[in-house]
Amino acid sequence: MPKPSEPTPEVPAGVLERSPNAGEWIAEALKEEGVEYIFGVMGGHEWPWLDPICRAGIKHITVRHEQSAGYAAEAYARVKGKIGVCNVTVGPGATNIFSAVHQAHLSNTPILVLSADHECSDDGLETLQECYAETIYSSFCKVSKRIIHNTQYKYWVRRAIRESTRPPKRGPSVLVIELEALLGAPGGGAYPPEPRFYLENFTKEPISVPYPDPDYLEKIVKLIYEAKKPAMFVGDGILWSRAGKELVEFAELAKVPVMGRRGGRGAIPENHPLCYKSAGVVNNSDLFILWGAKLDFYDFWGQRWQISRTVQVNDDYRWIYGWLPTEVSLISDAGAALRQAIKYIKEKGLEPPADRDEWIKEVQKMEEGRIEHLNKTADRFKDRKPIHGLYLGKVIRDTIEDLYKNDVIYCGDSFTGWNVTSPFVMSVHEGYVLDSGQQAGVGHGIGQAIGAAIATDRKKMVFAMMGDAGIGLAGGDIDTAVRHKLPIVYCVYNNDLWYGDGIKAYGKKMEALKPPEGEFLPNFLQEDTRYDKMYEAIGCHGEWVQDPTEIRPALERAFKAAEKGQPAVVNVDVSNELIQAISDTPLVMMMFSHLPWNEIPVIHRKMRRKHLAQVFPFDKYNIELEDYDRYEREPNDFDIFG
Repeated sequence: MPKPSEPTPEVPAGVLERSPNAGEWIAEALKEEGVEYIFGVMGGHEWPWLDPICRAGIKHITVRHEQSAGYAAEAYARVKGKIGVCNVTVGPGATNIFSAVHQAHLSNTPILVLSADHECSDDGLETLQECYAETIYSSFCKVSKRIIHNTQYKYWVRRAIRESTRPPKRGPSVLVIELEALLGAPGGGAYPPEPRFYLENFTKEPISVPYPDPDYLEKIVKLIYEAKKPAMFVGDGILWSRAGKELVEFAELAKVPVMGRRGGRGAIPENHPLCYKSAGVVNNSDLFILWGAKLDFYDFWGQRWQISRTVQVNDDYRWIYGWLPTEVSLISDAGAALRQAIKYIKEKGLEPPADRDEWIKEVQKMEEGRIEHLNKTADRFKDRKPIHGLYLGKVIRDTIEDLYKNDVIYCGDSFTGWNVTSPFVMSVHEGYVLDSGQQAGVGHGIGQAIGAAIATDRKKMVFAMMGDAGIGLAGGDIDTAVRHKLPIVYCVYNNDLWYGDGIKAYGKKMEALKPPEGEFLPNFLQEDTRYDKMYEAIGCHGEWVQDPTEIRPALERAFKAAEKGQPAVVNVDVSNELIQAISDTPLVMMMFSHLPWNEIPVIHRKMRRKHLAQVFPFDKYNIELEDYDRYEREPNDFDIFG
């Protein structure tokens, strides 16, 4: 038997380990930038810099899949208002996180990805996990840099964070930390060398934001006060300038109704008398005020609205839209412009026109009508089994309103489920409505919910509307929520389909695709998959809901569990009869226009006839336009007459 090893004498620091080391420079730079959390997966090439980051007191949230780290960092940034940071290893780690980084690019969210890298001396030699992340990400990231000299870590960390968080156009950055520079050549002189181009705490005051030209701002304020029916549209500019308070003050001073979009949702609470969501408000306005917002695919780039006059305020000239009839355009930080506008209004003692109150009443009537129509439509389906998605959305809204006065964070993931829940949501804080935006992916909600819960130090409830596709894709990271005892309720919109409207396009048995006999049908998932049981097995509270009367009790039990640090999965058996809004558009119908007319179901024919009248000669064949209800199917809607 070998003798137990004798206690060794205490060895001075830095003798039997590489300390200080280059990884510590990275940790120090992150600490100076105020980084508190990092999301990611540990890997061998990362250890020399990730270990010092953890030892420096930055908390590491270890996820199951790198995509969840990216989505968590994105949500953390939007909720917290500061950079979200994540780490990945070289090769599979750098590629696994790609979708999340691209989503941050499209949502203009500042995240920093620290990626490990192989040794540059073996470039092109098929070394372990050889990958060139700098090239992969260079097409859309603010910074994509392979750092090959260890004197530059601090410089590039500061520069990447600055470029990601500052206008114009915030977004992700990727720093690739090459292995040989990190470790240094043995016996090659002093290690690590002192950082270059870096001075700790170099500025006593934060760098200023783009400030409004006073003459242009005065013109905009005067136009708003002269207008009879102004309508304001705000977005991420309000989120990043954290100007919700100023927005409400401005709206109340000028008596201007406001719609929030993307990060701007909740900046003016959506239950505020001056908040609107109805497109009719824009169509009836005589001045459209675009303030810190961008127009995208989902807004039809503003072209679906009847806009007669516009003023535009944004911190990026790319979001000053040249197809809108514009009186004045101002390049400025959205919050700075609001503060100066408020100051100008008060100094000049401006009062809105006497008839502005009539416009506000008109807006409120339109908004009341929108909500009433939503509620009545949802209540049509309150007894349906399987549960109708629109009624589910209404019950979710009512439950959250009663339990939390709407002060929760929403993560919209399900393609169809979020489409019917979002109109009911009444957010009360900017940055508290998260989704995939133009990325239009699924699976992001798992990681986003984790990042949002961490960003609020577990003090806010997080509600994530998942689809069965998204939870199947990313649900492994629900374990991360369990390990960290996060207050999250994941609600699964379980309609047994990958693309919920696939059966409207192809038929109930996907007939238009001519699937082989005996094979499991494409687009279909296993029926009534018990996601609740799957995640109960790892510590979640689970609910399986098939009766509409059980929705609210199940949600209440789930929220109660989440409040105690036990994430919940509420698995709801929903019907697949309603049509998602984006499917009911000319674009999607064109995507299906190759399918033979004689092989598609009746509902698809109705939709094609409605949207593609300018494409096909329907009149020649006496094919009449037929009305249909997006929320409910007729008995013959899935018939195929070939």
